[in-house]
Amino acid sequence: MKRKTEQLDKILEMLARKRLEEAEKQLDAFKPSGGYEAGYLRGLRGILQTLRRPVEGSIMGEPAEELEKHVKSLMETVETHYLSQEEEGFFAAWVDFLGKLSGGE
Repeated sequence: MKRKTEQLDKILEMLARKRLEEAEKQLDAFKPSGGYEAGYLRGLRGILQTLRRPVEGSIMGEPAEELEKHVKSLMETVETHYLSQEEEGFFAAWVDFLGKLSGGE
């Protein structure tokens, strides 16, 4: 996978720490320079919405061990399917976020 920018990494950290208002402002100001960053940005926006409006039974309330299983499943998807740069960025955002929540990053 490609590497996200430092700014996207900061936004990811804000989301992991549930600093949602600050993260949203940064998301609104970020201008992607390509497909991968656009997909990563879309993934981060999805994470923000998931944190704001949790759905019963979603992965957000699961223990770290379960989150690790989801990370592995997402990584398999990335490794076994042909993905556009935008799709790769989207999945990378979720992998990175779940990795932070499970203590893997």
